[in-house]
Amino acid sequence: MMKKMLSVAAALLVLAACTNDHEPGYAPAKEIRVDASIGQMTRVTTDGDESVFETGDRISVYAWLGAADDAQQLVVDNSVNTLGDDGTWTASPQMLWANSSSAHYFLGIYPVQEVSDLKAMNYVLTPEDQEASDLLYAMNAGTENKGITPTNTPVALTFSHLMSKLVINLNFRSQWSGTPVVESVRAIAKAEASVNLLSGEITPQGDNKAIDIPALETPAANYACSYAGIMIPNSNLIEIQIKVKDIDEPYVYNVGVSIPLETGKYTTVNLTLGRDEITLDKDITITDWAPLEGDYGGNIFFPGA
Repeated sequence: MMKKMLSVAAALLVLAACTNDHEPGYAPAKEIRVDASIGQMTRVTTDGDESVFETGDRISVYAWLGAADDAQQLVVDNSVNTLGDDGTWTASPQMLWANSSSAHYFLGIYPVQEVSDLKAMNYVLTPEDQEASDLLYAMNAGTENKGITPTNTPVALTFSHLMSKLVINLNFRSQWSGTPVVESVRAIAKAEASVNLLSGEITPQGDNKAIDIPALETPAANYACSYAGIMIPNSNLIEIQIKVKDIDEPYVYNVGVSIPLETGKYTTVNLTLGRDEITLDKDITITDWAPLEGDYGGNIFFPGA
């Protein structure tokens, strides 16, 4: 009799479990959704202090099983997510959890990137396209890097800047009869890098090149003109060249050591031009990424172009 009662009790437990799985409002997690933001920083193209993505923005999303630093078991391979008017992201192709129990690891990239090796993405700086050059990424490996198990809650992706930004402010000594026309400002540094998107490590590559730095529409306070452009961190920035109209050779600022460039930071160099020399005005400073007054919002302007 006791055995029979136990069997009936066990059957009731199984029935109850099945019933709970199908209660109103219950739905096993199948589709992956994301919620992306840019943390406390701004994109190179935003105006003012806005720090959110805009309608129509597109991000690449990757997800995998295994470990945070090993993305060989991809379950989402460059699903392009587009931000709609309602503030939600729509994935194409659709993103699905691999199963109902495994830990998943997530990576977001802006702008959209098709990457075959997430530990070694080839990056090329494009001065004439500042928005494309402003590479942002977001990793979500869950609590203590143990991954995220399937959930109906959108996966949070908080983006940060991988590149650096160089700001150059110029003044001119009284030797000039008024403010001269600056035809170009160039930084001599590396323009290519290998990017490990799982660790955020950036390795500059190739030879140094002359990189055009776009002008800002509005100069910094107390300066005649200002320039700002995306740069690769630690890219051996050894020289700044300033070409003034009707002067045959460019003015060169070079003190024999690299000017520091850090991931997600601004490096500001203030220079004063005389007729026969160029000097540093105040120390070179490194600050957090922040909006610049007068940034063109993606419309790049090169003096003399």
